[in-house]
Amino acid sequence: MRFKGFWYDSLLISLAAVCAAAFTVVTFFIEPKLALAECIAVLAIVALMCFRVLSAKSRYKKFLLQAAKSLDYTDTEVLASLPFPVAVCDGDGYIKWAGESFIRDIAGGELTETSHIDEFSNGVGLQALLSEEKTGVFVGGRYYSVYTLSYESGGEKCCILYYLDYTELKQTELEYHMSRPYVILIKTDNLGDSRTDFRDSERAEMRSSIEAMLDEWSDSYGSTINRINDDRYMIVTERRNVERMTQDRFSVHDSVRNFEYKGRRANVTLSMGVATGEDIITADKLARKALRMALSRGGDQIAIYSEKEKNSYVYIGGKEEAQERPNRVSSRIIGSSLAELIRGSENVVIVGHSYTDFDAVGAAVGLAYAARSMDVPAYVATDTKKTLAEPLIEKLGSEGFSDLFIGGDRAAELLGKKSLLIVVDTHIRSFIEFPELYNQAKRRVIIDHHRLTEPDDGSAEIFHHDPGASSASEMVADMLEYIVPDINIPRPVAEALLAGIMLDTKCFVIRAGVRTFEAAAYLKGKGADLVSVKRLFSNSMDVSRLRNRAVSSAESFDGCAISAIDFDSPDVRVIAAQAADELLNVSGVKASFVMFKSDGAVNISARSFGDINVQLIMEALGGGGHQTMAACRLKDFEMQDARSALRAAIEDYKAKNSK
Repeated sequence: MRFKGFWYDSLLISLAAVCAAAFTVVTFFIEPKLALAECIAVLAIVALMCFRVLSAKSRYKKFLLQAAKSLDYTDTEVLASLPFPVAVCDGDGYIKWAGESFIRDIAGGELTETSHIDEFSNGVGLQALLSEEKTGVFVGGRYYSVYTLSYESGGEKCCILYYLDYTELKQTELEYHMSRPYVILIKTDNLGDSRTDFRDSERAEMRSSIEAMLDEWSDSYGSTINRINDDRYMIVTERRNVERMTQDRFSVHDSVRNFEYKGRRANVTLSMGVATGEDIITADKLARKALRMALSRGGDQIAIYSEKEKNSYVYIGGKEEAQERPNRVSSRIIGSSLAELIRGSENVVIVGHSYTDFDAVGAAVGLAYAARSMDVPAYVATDTKKTLAEPLIEKLGSEGFSDLFIGGDRAAELLGKKSLLIVVDTHIRSFIEFPELYNQAKRRVIIDHHRLTEPDDGSAEIFHHDPGASSASEMVADMLEYIVPDINIPRPVAEALLAGIMLDTKCFVIRAGVRTFEAAAYLKGKGADLVSVKRLFSNSMDVSRLRNRAVSSAESFDGCAISAIDFDSPDVRVIAAQAADELLNVSGVKASFVMFKSDGAVNISARSFGDINVQLIMEALGGGGHQTMAACRLKDFEMQDARSALRAAIEDYKAKNSK
């Protein structure tokens, strides 16, 4: 069959039609009747030309199909002359014939009777190849696009595969990808506050030594580093170098942490923000955001901005506890700003996290009293049926503060355009006790001390976050005198704040810094009674028995204690938290995890003394918290599945932090 093409046929037909028309005109003057017959013939030719134009594409497809059907894989003359690798296989994918270039470049010089196309398509099956217009494969050290054409020969299904080499194009693409710019922002943590017994000249020597370590490290990855100020540095490098740094888990991070000066550990750590972007300006902005995220989680870690998911980060490090800030400048600034917001509000609603505890309620009560001292109506929104701070709420109610507490529905009614919503002891939207209040409020403030899990999205007018603080109650106690100068805090409010501090510090044992004791002393000076506060932590006989039962059922796993509560109790959350605390008293236990079922999910309460960062383990399971106290909630998990997931998270943490 011969097919000359659309334009060739159209040209011939057009010329014939023009000639016939001219001949018809001449004939008309000689013999009109004959001219009429010729005119009919011309119209027939024109109609034929139109038909050819309209059917050209379908005829061309029919030609190709007939050509394919007429091709038999035993007739290899045409295929063998093609300048690129070609192979023919049967319907099962077994190669029946291959050109010399296919055997040489694709098959490595050898084919057998049992050779299958899967061997030369990165495992992609024949049907998958046929279903795509083209498929990219990497074979013999080069990149190919595989095109396919299926046909039948003698009743047998066959397929022709064409391999077109695009290695140069792929290498250009890879080079572009690997050379994308990355910005790394580095901050030295605690260098200015490191060891008060170091002289200024010694600190200068320490800074020089650390800079030398950073210089050597950046040079080893073909990158240059520039100092921005005394404790901040910037590296602009390529993706290929960042990938190597990530594989080595930013080794300079551990080197600086273990740095000793004159035989004494300097207690200096590094925080880094790593990011790329469409251009260097975008990369710089995202790197700054990543560094803020690392610092908001307590520092001593690397936050790598994820390209795949917006506002998502990969973290490396975070072994050290967050360092408390040595001054109260931020408390004064935030307190003054908060006072202005409260004065401009018609009312204030304070809400904590789900299943509020002493810290959330104590911080909320302190802020509510401060707002009322400024003659602004203020309320604490909480579900009294689900709170873990029931003894504190009952105590406050008996001492004349029952009107402070309202439910979620009443809070929604109160929130107007000029209302102020303050969220305490959490920054995660889904953890807020009444999330709908946050969406409804027009003016918002967040006050939290937990390590940052979600970045600040700018929806709050004030985002006060301090991972170095022991508790939200400590943060509020620090700010009270800046919100309302010379405020006269009544004893019940002071005791509520002190209860929050004592809960999160385990009675000043864990995460208690200088500011923690200063806040406690301030509250003590306002009349807080430690004995009265301690009574709030008392348990009933039934709760004590159930707590002991949870402790006794724990099992040991790689230096950790894991307990699964197998009983129902309205106080199960309190029991789990107390059991986790109690298990830390067992010799050899560095971290404890207590699991319990509630509302169709498995909840895990985690504790440690700091040797193991339980926050990182809980984050791996979708939770969060602090290095020494964290939790998570596993929806649609059975207890045994949750136990397996927890074990895997512990093993993964140990593997990543084995150095």
